[in-house]
Amino acid sequence: MAYPRKRAVTACQVCRARRTKCDQKKPRCSFCERIDAQCISEPASLSTFDPASLAILERLANVEEKLDAIHAAGPEVNTLPLQLSGPLVPPLPESLEKVLGWSIFCSGASPIISTCQKLPSPLSSRLTGDTQPVAISGDELDPNLCAGYLDAFFRDVHVKNPVFHEPSIRTLVRRVCHNGAGWDAESCLALLICANGAISRPFRSPSLSVNEIHVSAGPALFATAQKRMGCILECPGLIQAQCLFLAGVYMMTCMRAFDAWRMFLQALAACQGFGFVQNSSHPQQQNQTGNLAEESIYWSCWKSERELRWELDLPDFRNSSLDSPTLFPSLPQGNEGDTLRSWYFYLSEISLWRLETDAREEITRVSRDWRPGKRGPLLDQLAEVAKSNYDQLVTWQDSLPSIVAILDDNMESDILRFVLRGRETYLLELISWPFIYAIVRQLPSSPAETMSPSAREWASRGLQFHLNRLNINQPGFYHRHHGTWLMMHSSARSAAILLAVALNPSTYDLLPQGWLQAIKDTTDMLHFWCMEVKGMEEKVELFMHLLSNFQH
Repeated sequence: MAYPRKRAVTACQVCRARRTKCDQKKPRCSFCERIDAQCISEPASLSTFDPASLAILERLANVEEKLDAIHAAGPEVNTLPLQLSGPLVPPLPESLEKVLGWSIFCSGASPIISTCQKLPSPLSSRLTGDTQPVAISGDELDPNLCAGYLDAFFRDVHVKNPVFHEPSIRTLVRRVCHNGAGWDAESCLALLICANGAISRPFRSPSLSVNEIHVSAGPALFATAQKRMGCILECPGLIQAQCLFLAGVYMMTCMRAFDAWRMFLQALAACQGFGFVQNSSHPQQQNQTGNLAEESIYWSCWKSERELRWELDLPDFRNSSLDSPTLFPSLPQGNEGDTLRSWYFYLSEISLWRLETDAREEITRVSRDWRPGKRGPLLDQLAEVAKSNYDQLVTWQDSLPSIVAILDDNMESDILRFVLRGRETYLLELISWPFIYAIVRQLPSSPAETMSPSAREWASRGLQFHLNRLNINQPGFYHRHHGTWLMMHSSARSAAILLAVALNPSTYDLLPQGWLQAIKDTTDMLHFWCMEVKGMEEKVELFMHLLSNFQH
């Protein structure tokens, strides 16, 4: 409406000269046909357009020009998470599946020959629904067997997520064993605890194979607990969240990652009714209404759901789902020995999760707000962010209590330090990701040889971080627990990134020493578990095919 429109000229030249109305018939108007004259209508010119039409045409031309530029750049440009000269998408780490979809793994590669099934497998059969577990009645619980399962649960499972009050749980399980498993939530909880204990083993001791799990009491106890899952839906609150969380832990131990995520998500939903969650907008009230058991189960559900959601490449329902709970769980009073040490580990891991969440938000913000020519190249700004986050990580390491300090000389047989050190690798991967992505994908204006010294240094350090992850994870390569699936995928992602750098002659010199042997060891580990994890066979085949390029 800001532009006044005028009527377009449509009359032929003869009618315009006579200043009479033209009926615009074709090929000649009525007057020209009557006098047998040549009827000429001039094509419209831009000079006769009104200002409104000219403005519309100009904007359409700009849109067409941008579309042509995108098409000329090629299809891959549209999928880059980090554009140095255009709109930005947060340069956060990608899942294993997306990393293996990088063009460097596809260009020029010969067809991969199926090799995984030809290799001697340490697992002779796959756990499927076609075979029946050993006949063990979960309703009639043997007190002697359950006592062993209970000890194993608190020794190997609960120590990583100390969300239960041990004396109360032991009393609960003994009561259920004595009275038999009823159709109530407490019986469901007792069965899930025993099921997890039945398939757990100490760190650095031989884990159960898939066949041994199949004939153990674990599947029968878990199936019996599943029949009682309906009971917990009618009693929302703490015990509901605990049962759903333990169901997720059991499924993770059996490499059922997606099913485990659904359990963790439902457990997290159950936690929303806790008083301290509902009072999150009033922090001064949380210590009064909060409950130790509620706080701890909430944290465990939150971090379990978050790490699986990202690794499975599932969409977020809203951006605020990245936010961590407001307060730390309260440290129980009067604990000592192994229980106190387990809580120190638990709180240390939570503080590391908070560092990672804050780092993600900061990297996202810097990437989103950056514009070409604003305060220098984006990678240089991200290098400053990486240094700040790394300094915070060093401060976190220095602040750890001695009983959980992650020193190189006490990692071999300690599951808590092993898990804590493995969790640390996720933060190191996060802060170095933009620089590795830039050199591997050869982003515009950022190949390795043209990167600034600080960005190139962080790319080199990032590759060392990935090698360190493989070395850190190696003591637990063959240990079955609820984090094995995640360890497997994070190790495979690090191995894939090192291979991607090795396949590019311009970045090969950035590789740290010992990378090839670490990838070989990782491939052996993936082959060990590939019969239990869907889609892992193909990844093993790909790694073996790529490693053949480096056989000397």
